[in-house]
Amino acid sequence: MSVSNKIILRKTKQLSNGECPIMLRITINRQSQFISVKKSAIPEQWNEKAQQVSKSHPEHHTINPLLRNISSKVDLYLLNAGENDTVVNFDDIKKIVLKLTNTNKEIKCFSLYSYFEREIERLKEADRLGYAATYRATLQSLQRFTDKKDYPFVNIGLDFLKKYEAYLIKRGNAVTTRSVFFRTFRTVWKGAMTDKVCPENHYPFKNFAFSKYNNPRTKKRAITKAQITQITEVQIDKKDDAKINSRNYFLFMFYCQGLNFTDLASLKWENIIDGELHYTRAKTKEDFRFKMHPAAVEILNHYSKLDGNSDAGYIFPILYKRHNTAKAIRYRKQKVLKMVNDNIRALASSVGIEKTVTTYVARHSYATILRVSGVSKEIIGQSLGHDSLKTTQIYLDDIGDPVVDEMINAAI
Repeated sequence: MSVSNKIILRKTKQLSNGECPIMLRITINRQSQFISVKKSAIPEQWNEKAQQVSKSHPEHHTINPLLRNISSKVDLYLLNAGENDTVVNFDDIKKIVLKLTNTNKEIKCFSLYSYFEREIERLKEADRLGYAATYRATLQSLQRFTDKKDYPFVNIGLDFLKKYEAYLIKRGNAVTTRSVFFRTFRTVWKGAMTDKVCPENHYPFKNFAFSKYNNPRTKKRAITKAQITQITEVQIDKKDDAKINSRNYFLFMFYCQGLNFTDLASLKWENIIDGELHYTRAKTKEDFRFKMHPAAVEILNHYSKLDGNSDAGYIFPILYKRHNTAKAIRYRKQKVLKMVNDNIRALASSVGIEKTVTTYVARHSYATILRVSGVSKEIIGQSLGHDSLKTTQIYLDDIGDPVVDEMINAAI
């Protein structure tokens, strides 16, 4: 049996829009039959040798992957039929093409922005509101870039990514901001491929220079031990609760091994056990336990005697019973964090510190001051929860917690 197949533009037939249908021609013993792939083009847009449309066709990103897929699947079917000495069935080939064209139709109908919106809703339903906010910010950035014009995944290529990058640079977005947008964009794209709403063979990030966004360098945010002391000793009006709390939060984060603000806000008195702080970091779900620095204990003593503290068992007057949903908690933390950062910047400026000081500086300063004091990178990494180096972790497993506590507390 002689069998051949070829994708052609059937120029002898013309559609109402003036285009000709693209078809798969199956020839069995010199008898040809045609199967529509539900796509069309004008003769000037057809490359007969390559059996695909040219780049001048507005849907070439969609059509050509489909044609290659059809050709590949039919070739495999014919190869298996020849090896197994089975009869080639035209209806079987038609089913292959029909399945692929229907799948491609579904893919084409799913746009980038509609998929973004779906992922944002998924995150909200899972109470992952921080990630949802990052996805929303990335989506809004992309929409500004395209003037809110949406695109099917298959119409977005390497050129789109390069132009978007140039747009962000022109707007003055820092490399860290661009990193967040591009890493989120890539995550969404991979999700679309997994969900099969984007062809697996259409991945423009493959040829995009992405390495600079994996671990972007940030400006040094640390301040010195002397500057920490300056912030500690600056005079604050006893009636200014906002500034007093802001400084206490900043110093508590510093003395508690670079504690994050979101974790500080979630601390309850039950997290304090025999002079140790026990908590699970919200970002990584990693458990921490360490002996508290005397300066941190002093701050705790202040809040243990404070009237009008949290009515929900929290150590600090940030969260209350009324903050009873993930969304309410997140918004409350954001509001207080802004207030704290504004106050800390003002306090730092009042003593001549020129750097922009925020709660995040507490974490950087903790690590930097330890390093300057001679504490090893391994111990610093352990206290911060860094686990990227396996050899570091193996070394740290042999260091007892009391030794680590002693070295850290002596350094700060």
